[in-house]
Amino acid sequence: MTRMLRCCYVLCALLWASLAAAQEVTLHVFWQEGCPFCERARAALAEMQADDPALIVNEIELGLSEANNQRFRDAVAALGIDRPAVPLAVVGDTHALGFGRSTKQRYADMIAACRAGPCRDAQSGDAQEPMQEEIAGQTEQIQATEGTVTLPWIGELRLSTLSLPMLTVVLAAVDGFNPCAMWVLALLIAFLLGVEDSRRMWTLGLVFLAATGVMYFAVMAAWLNIVLWIGAVGWLRLAIGALAVAAGLYYLREYWTNPEGVCKVTPSNRRKTISEAFRALVEQPNLAVAALGIAALAISVNLIELVCSAGVPAVFAQMLAMHDLPLGAYYGYLLLYVTVFLLDDTTIFVIAMLTLRATFASAAISRVSHLVGGVVLLVLGAVMVLRPDLLG
Repeated sequence: MTRMLRCCYVLCALLWASLAAAQEVTLHVFWQEGCPFCERARAALAEMQADDPALIVNEIELGLSEANNQRFRDAVAALGIDRPAVPLAVVGDTHALGFGRSTKQRYADMIAACRAGPCRDAQSGDAQEPMQEEIAGQTEQIQATEGTVTLPWIGELRLSTLSLPMLTVVLAAVDGFNPCAMWVLALLIAFLLGVEDSRRMWTLGLVFLAATGVMYFAVMAAWLNIVLWIGAVGWLRLAIGALAVAAGLYYLREYWTNPEGVCKVTPSNRRKTISEAFRALVEQPNLAVAALGIAALAISVNLIELVCSAGVPAVFAQMLAMHDLPLGAYYGYLLLYVTVFLLDDTTIFVIAMLTLRATFASAAISRVSHLVGGVVLLVLGAVMVLRPDLLG
């Protein structure tokens, strides 16, 4: 809990600093006529410049003059580039070569790093000073240099504190404790406890959990692939950031207005239909047919109950897409999310099967989940909108 609060504090502090007027930053881009990647890079930079008036893009065309060619050779030598190519974008002492799926985010990261710390423009020799802000009444400098942040009362702290694994675990745990998922599991366990065959009990329960996990993984993987396919589109990031803020407000409202942790999404008539379907499947003599029916019902019911997650899976998929990771790493994080998401359900099911008693998480735990989830989602949404480079 302490580590998570430190994470929220760091995000809030950096977000506070970002509200200041943006510092002017110059990005130099070397390009050449006839290079399709150069045209894509210039178009992306034009979009970024339109959104960021303090960004200056200095386009240097190669082949136009010997002076430009020499500047390119000097930049390559200064940056230690072994295999020079175009487009080459340079901000301070950082650079990006070529243009691909994540290059636009790389540009944003370089610009943000230049604004956060001492940044000498090697192309012009000018130094751009770091921003300074007051945090909580203390006039202290916030620095973000080489992944390290200096904050009042805490001191020097590496941004690895905001690690992707930790945020994955927090969001998945918050999502897993939503009451709409809990009541479906509670309904199934209530019917299973009346079954005399323990093998049948375990089989149907584990099939339900496995089908839920597969469905969740598939939905999140589909959304992640859509985001990765679309690429670094500003409007999508802003939309998901707004969704995260709305979800955070929803969770905080639930914390104050729904202390009992009651699911308000599913109407009573639908609950009755789902209850009758579960009862019929549990009493189905053929175990294979019953298992297939339970799996299908788990998928359909949990798809409907996704609305109770308040967009947490979509927010997580967007946050994941903002990191430049190998393809396998993306799916590894999705698997971690689904594992943590199912951890509470699995624990409750196993305890119920071993003790033959229905045991469920208390309303207090669900309420704490709403509070933590609300704070984390609000901060994540604000950072996605104002400082997306912190999540990249």
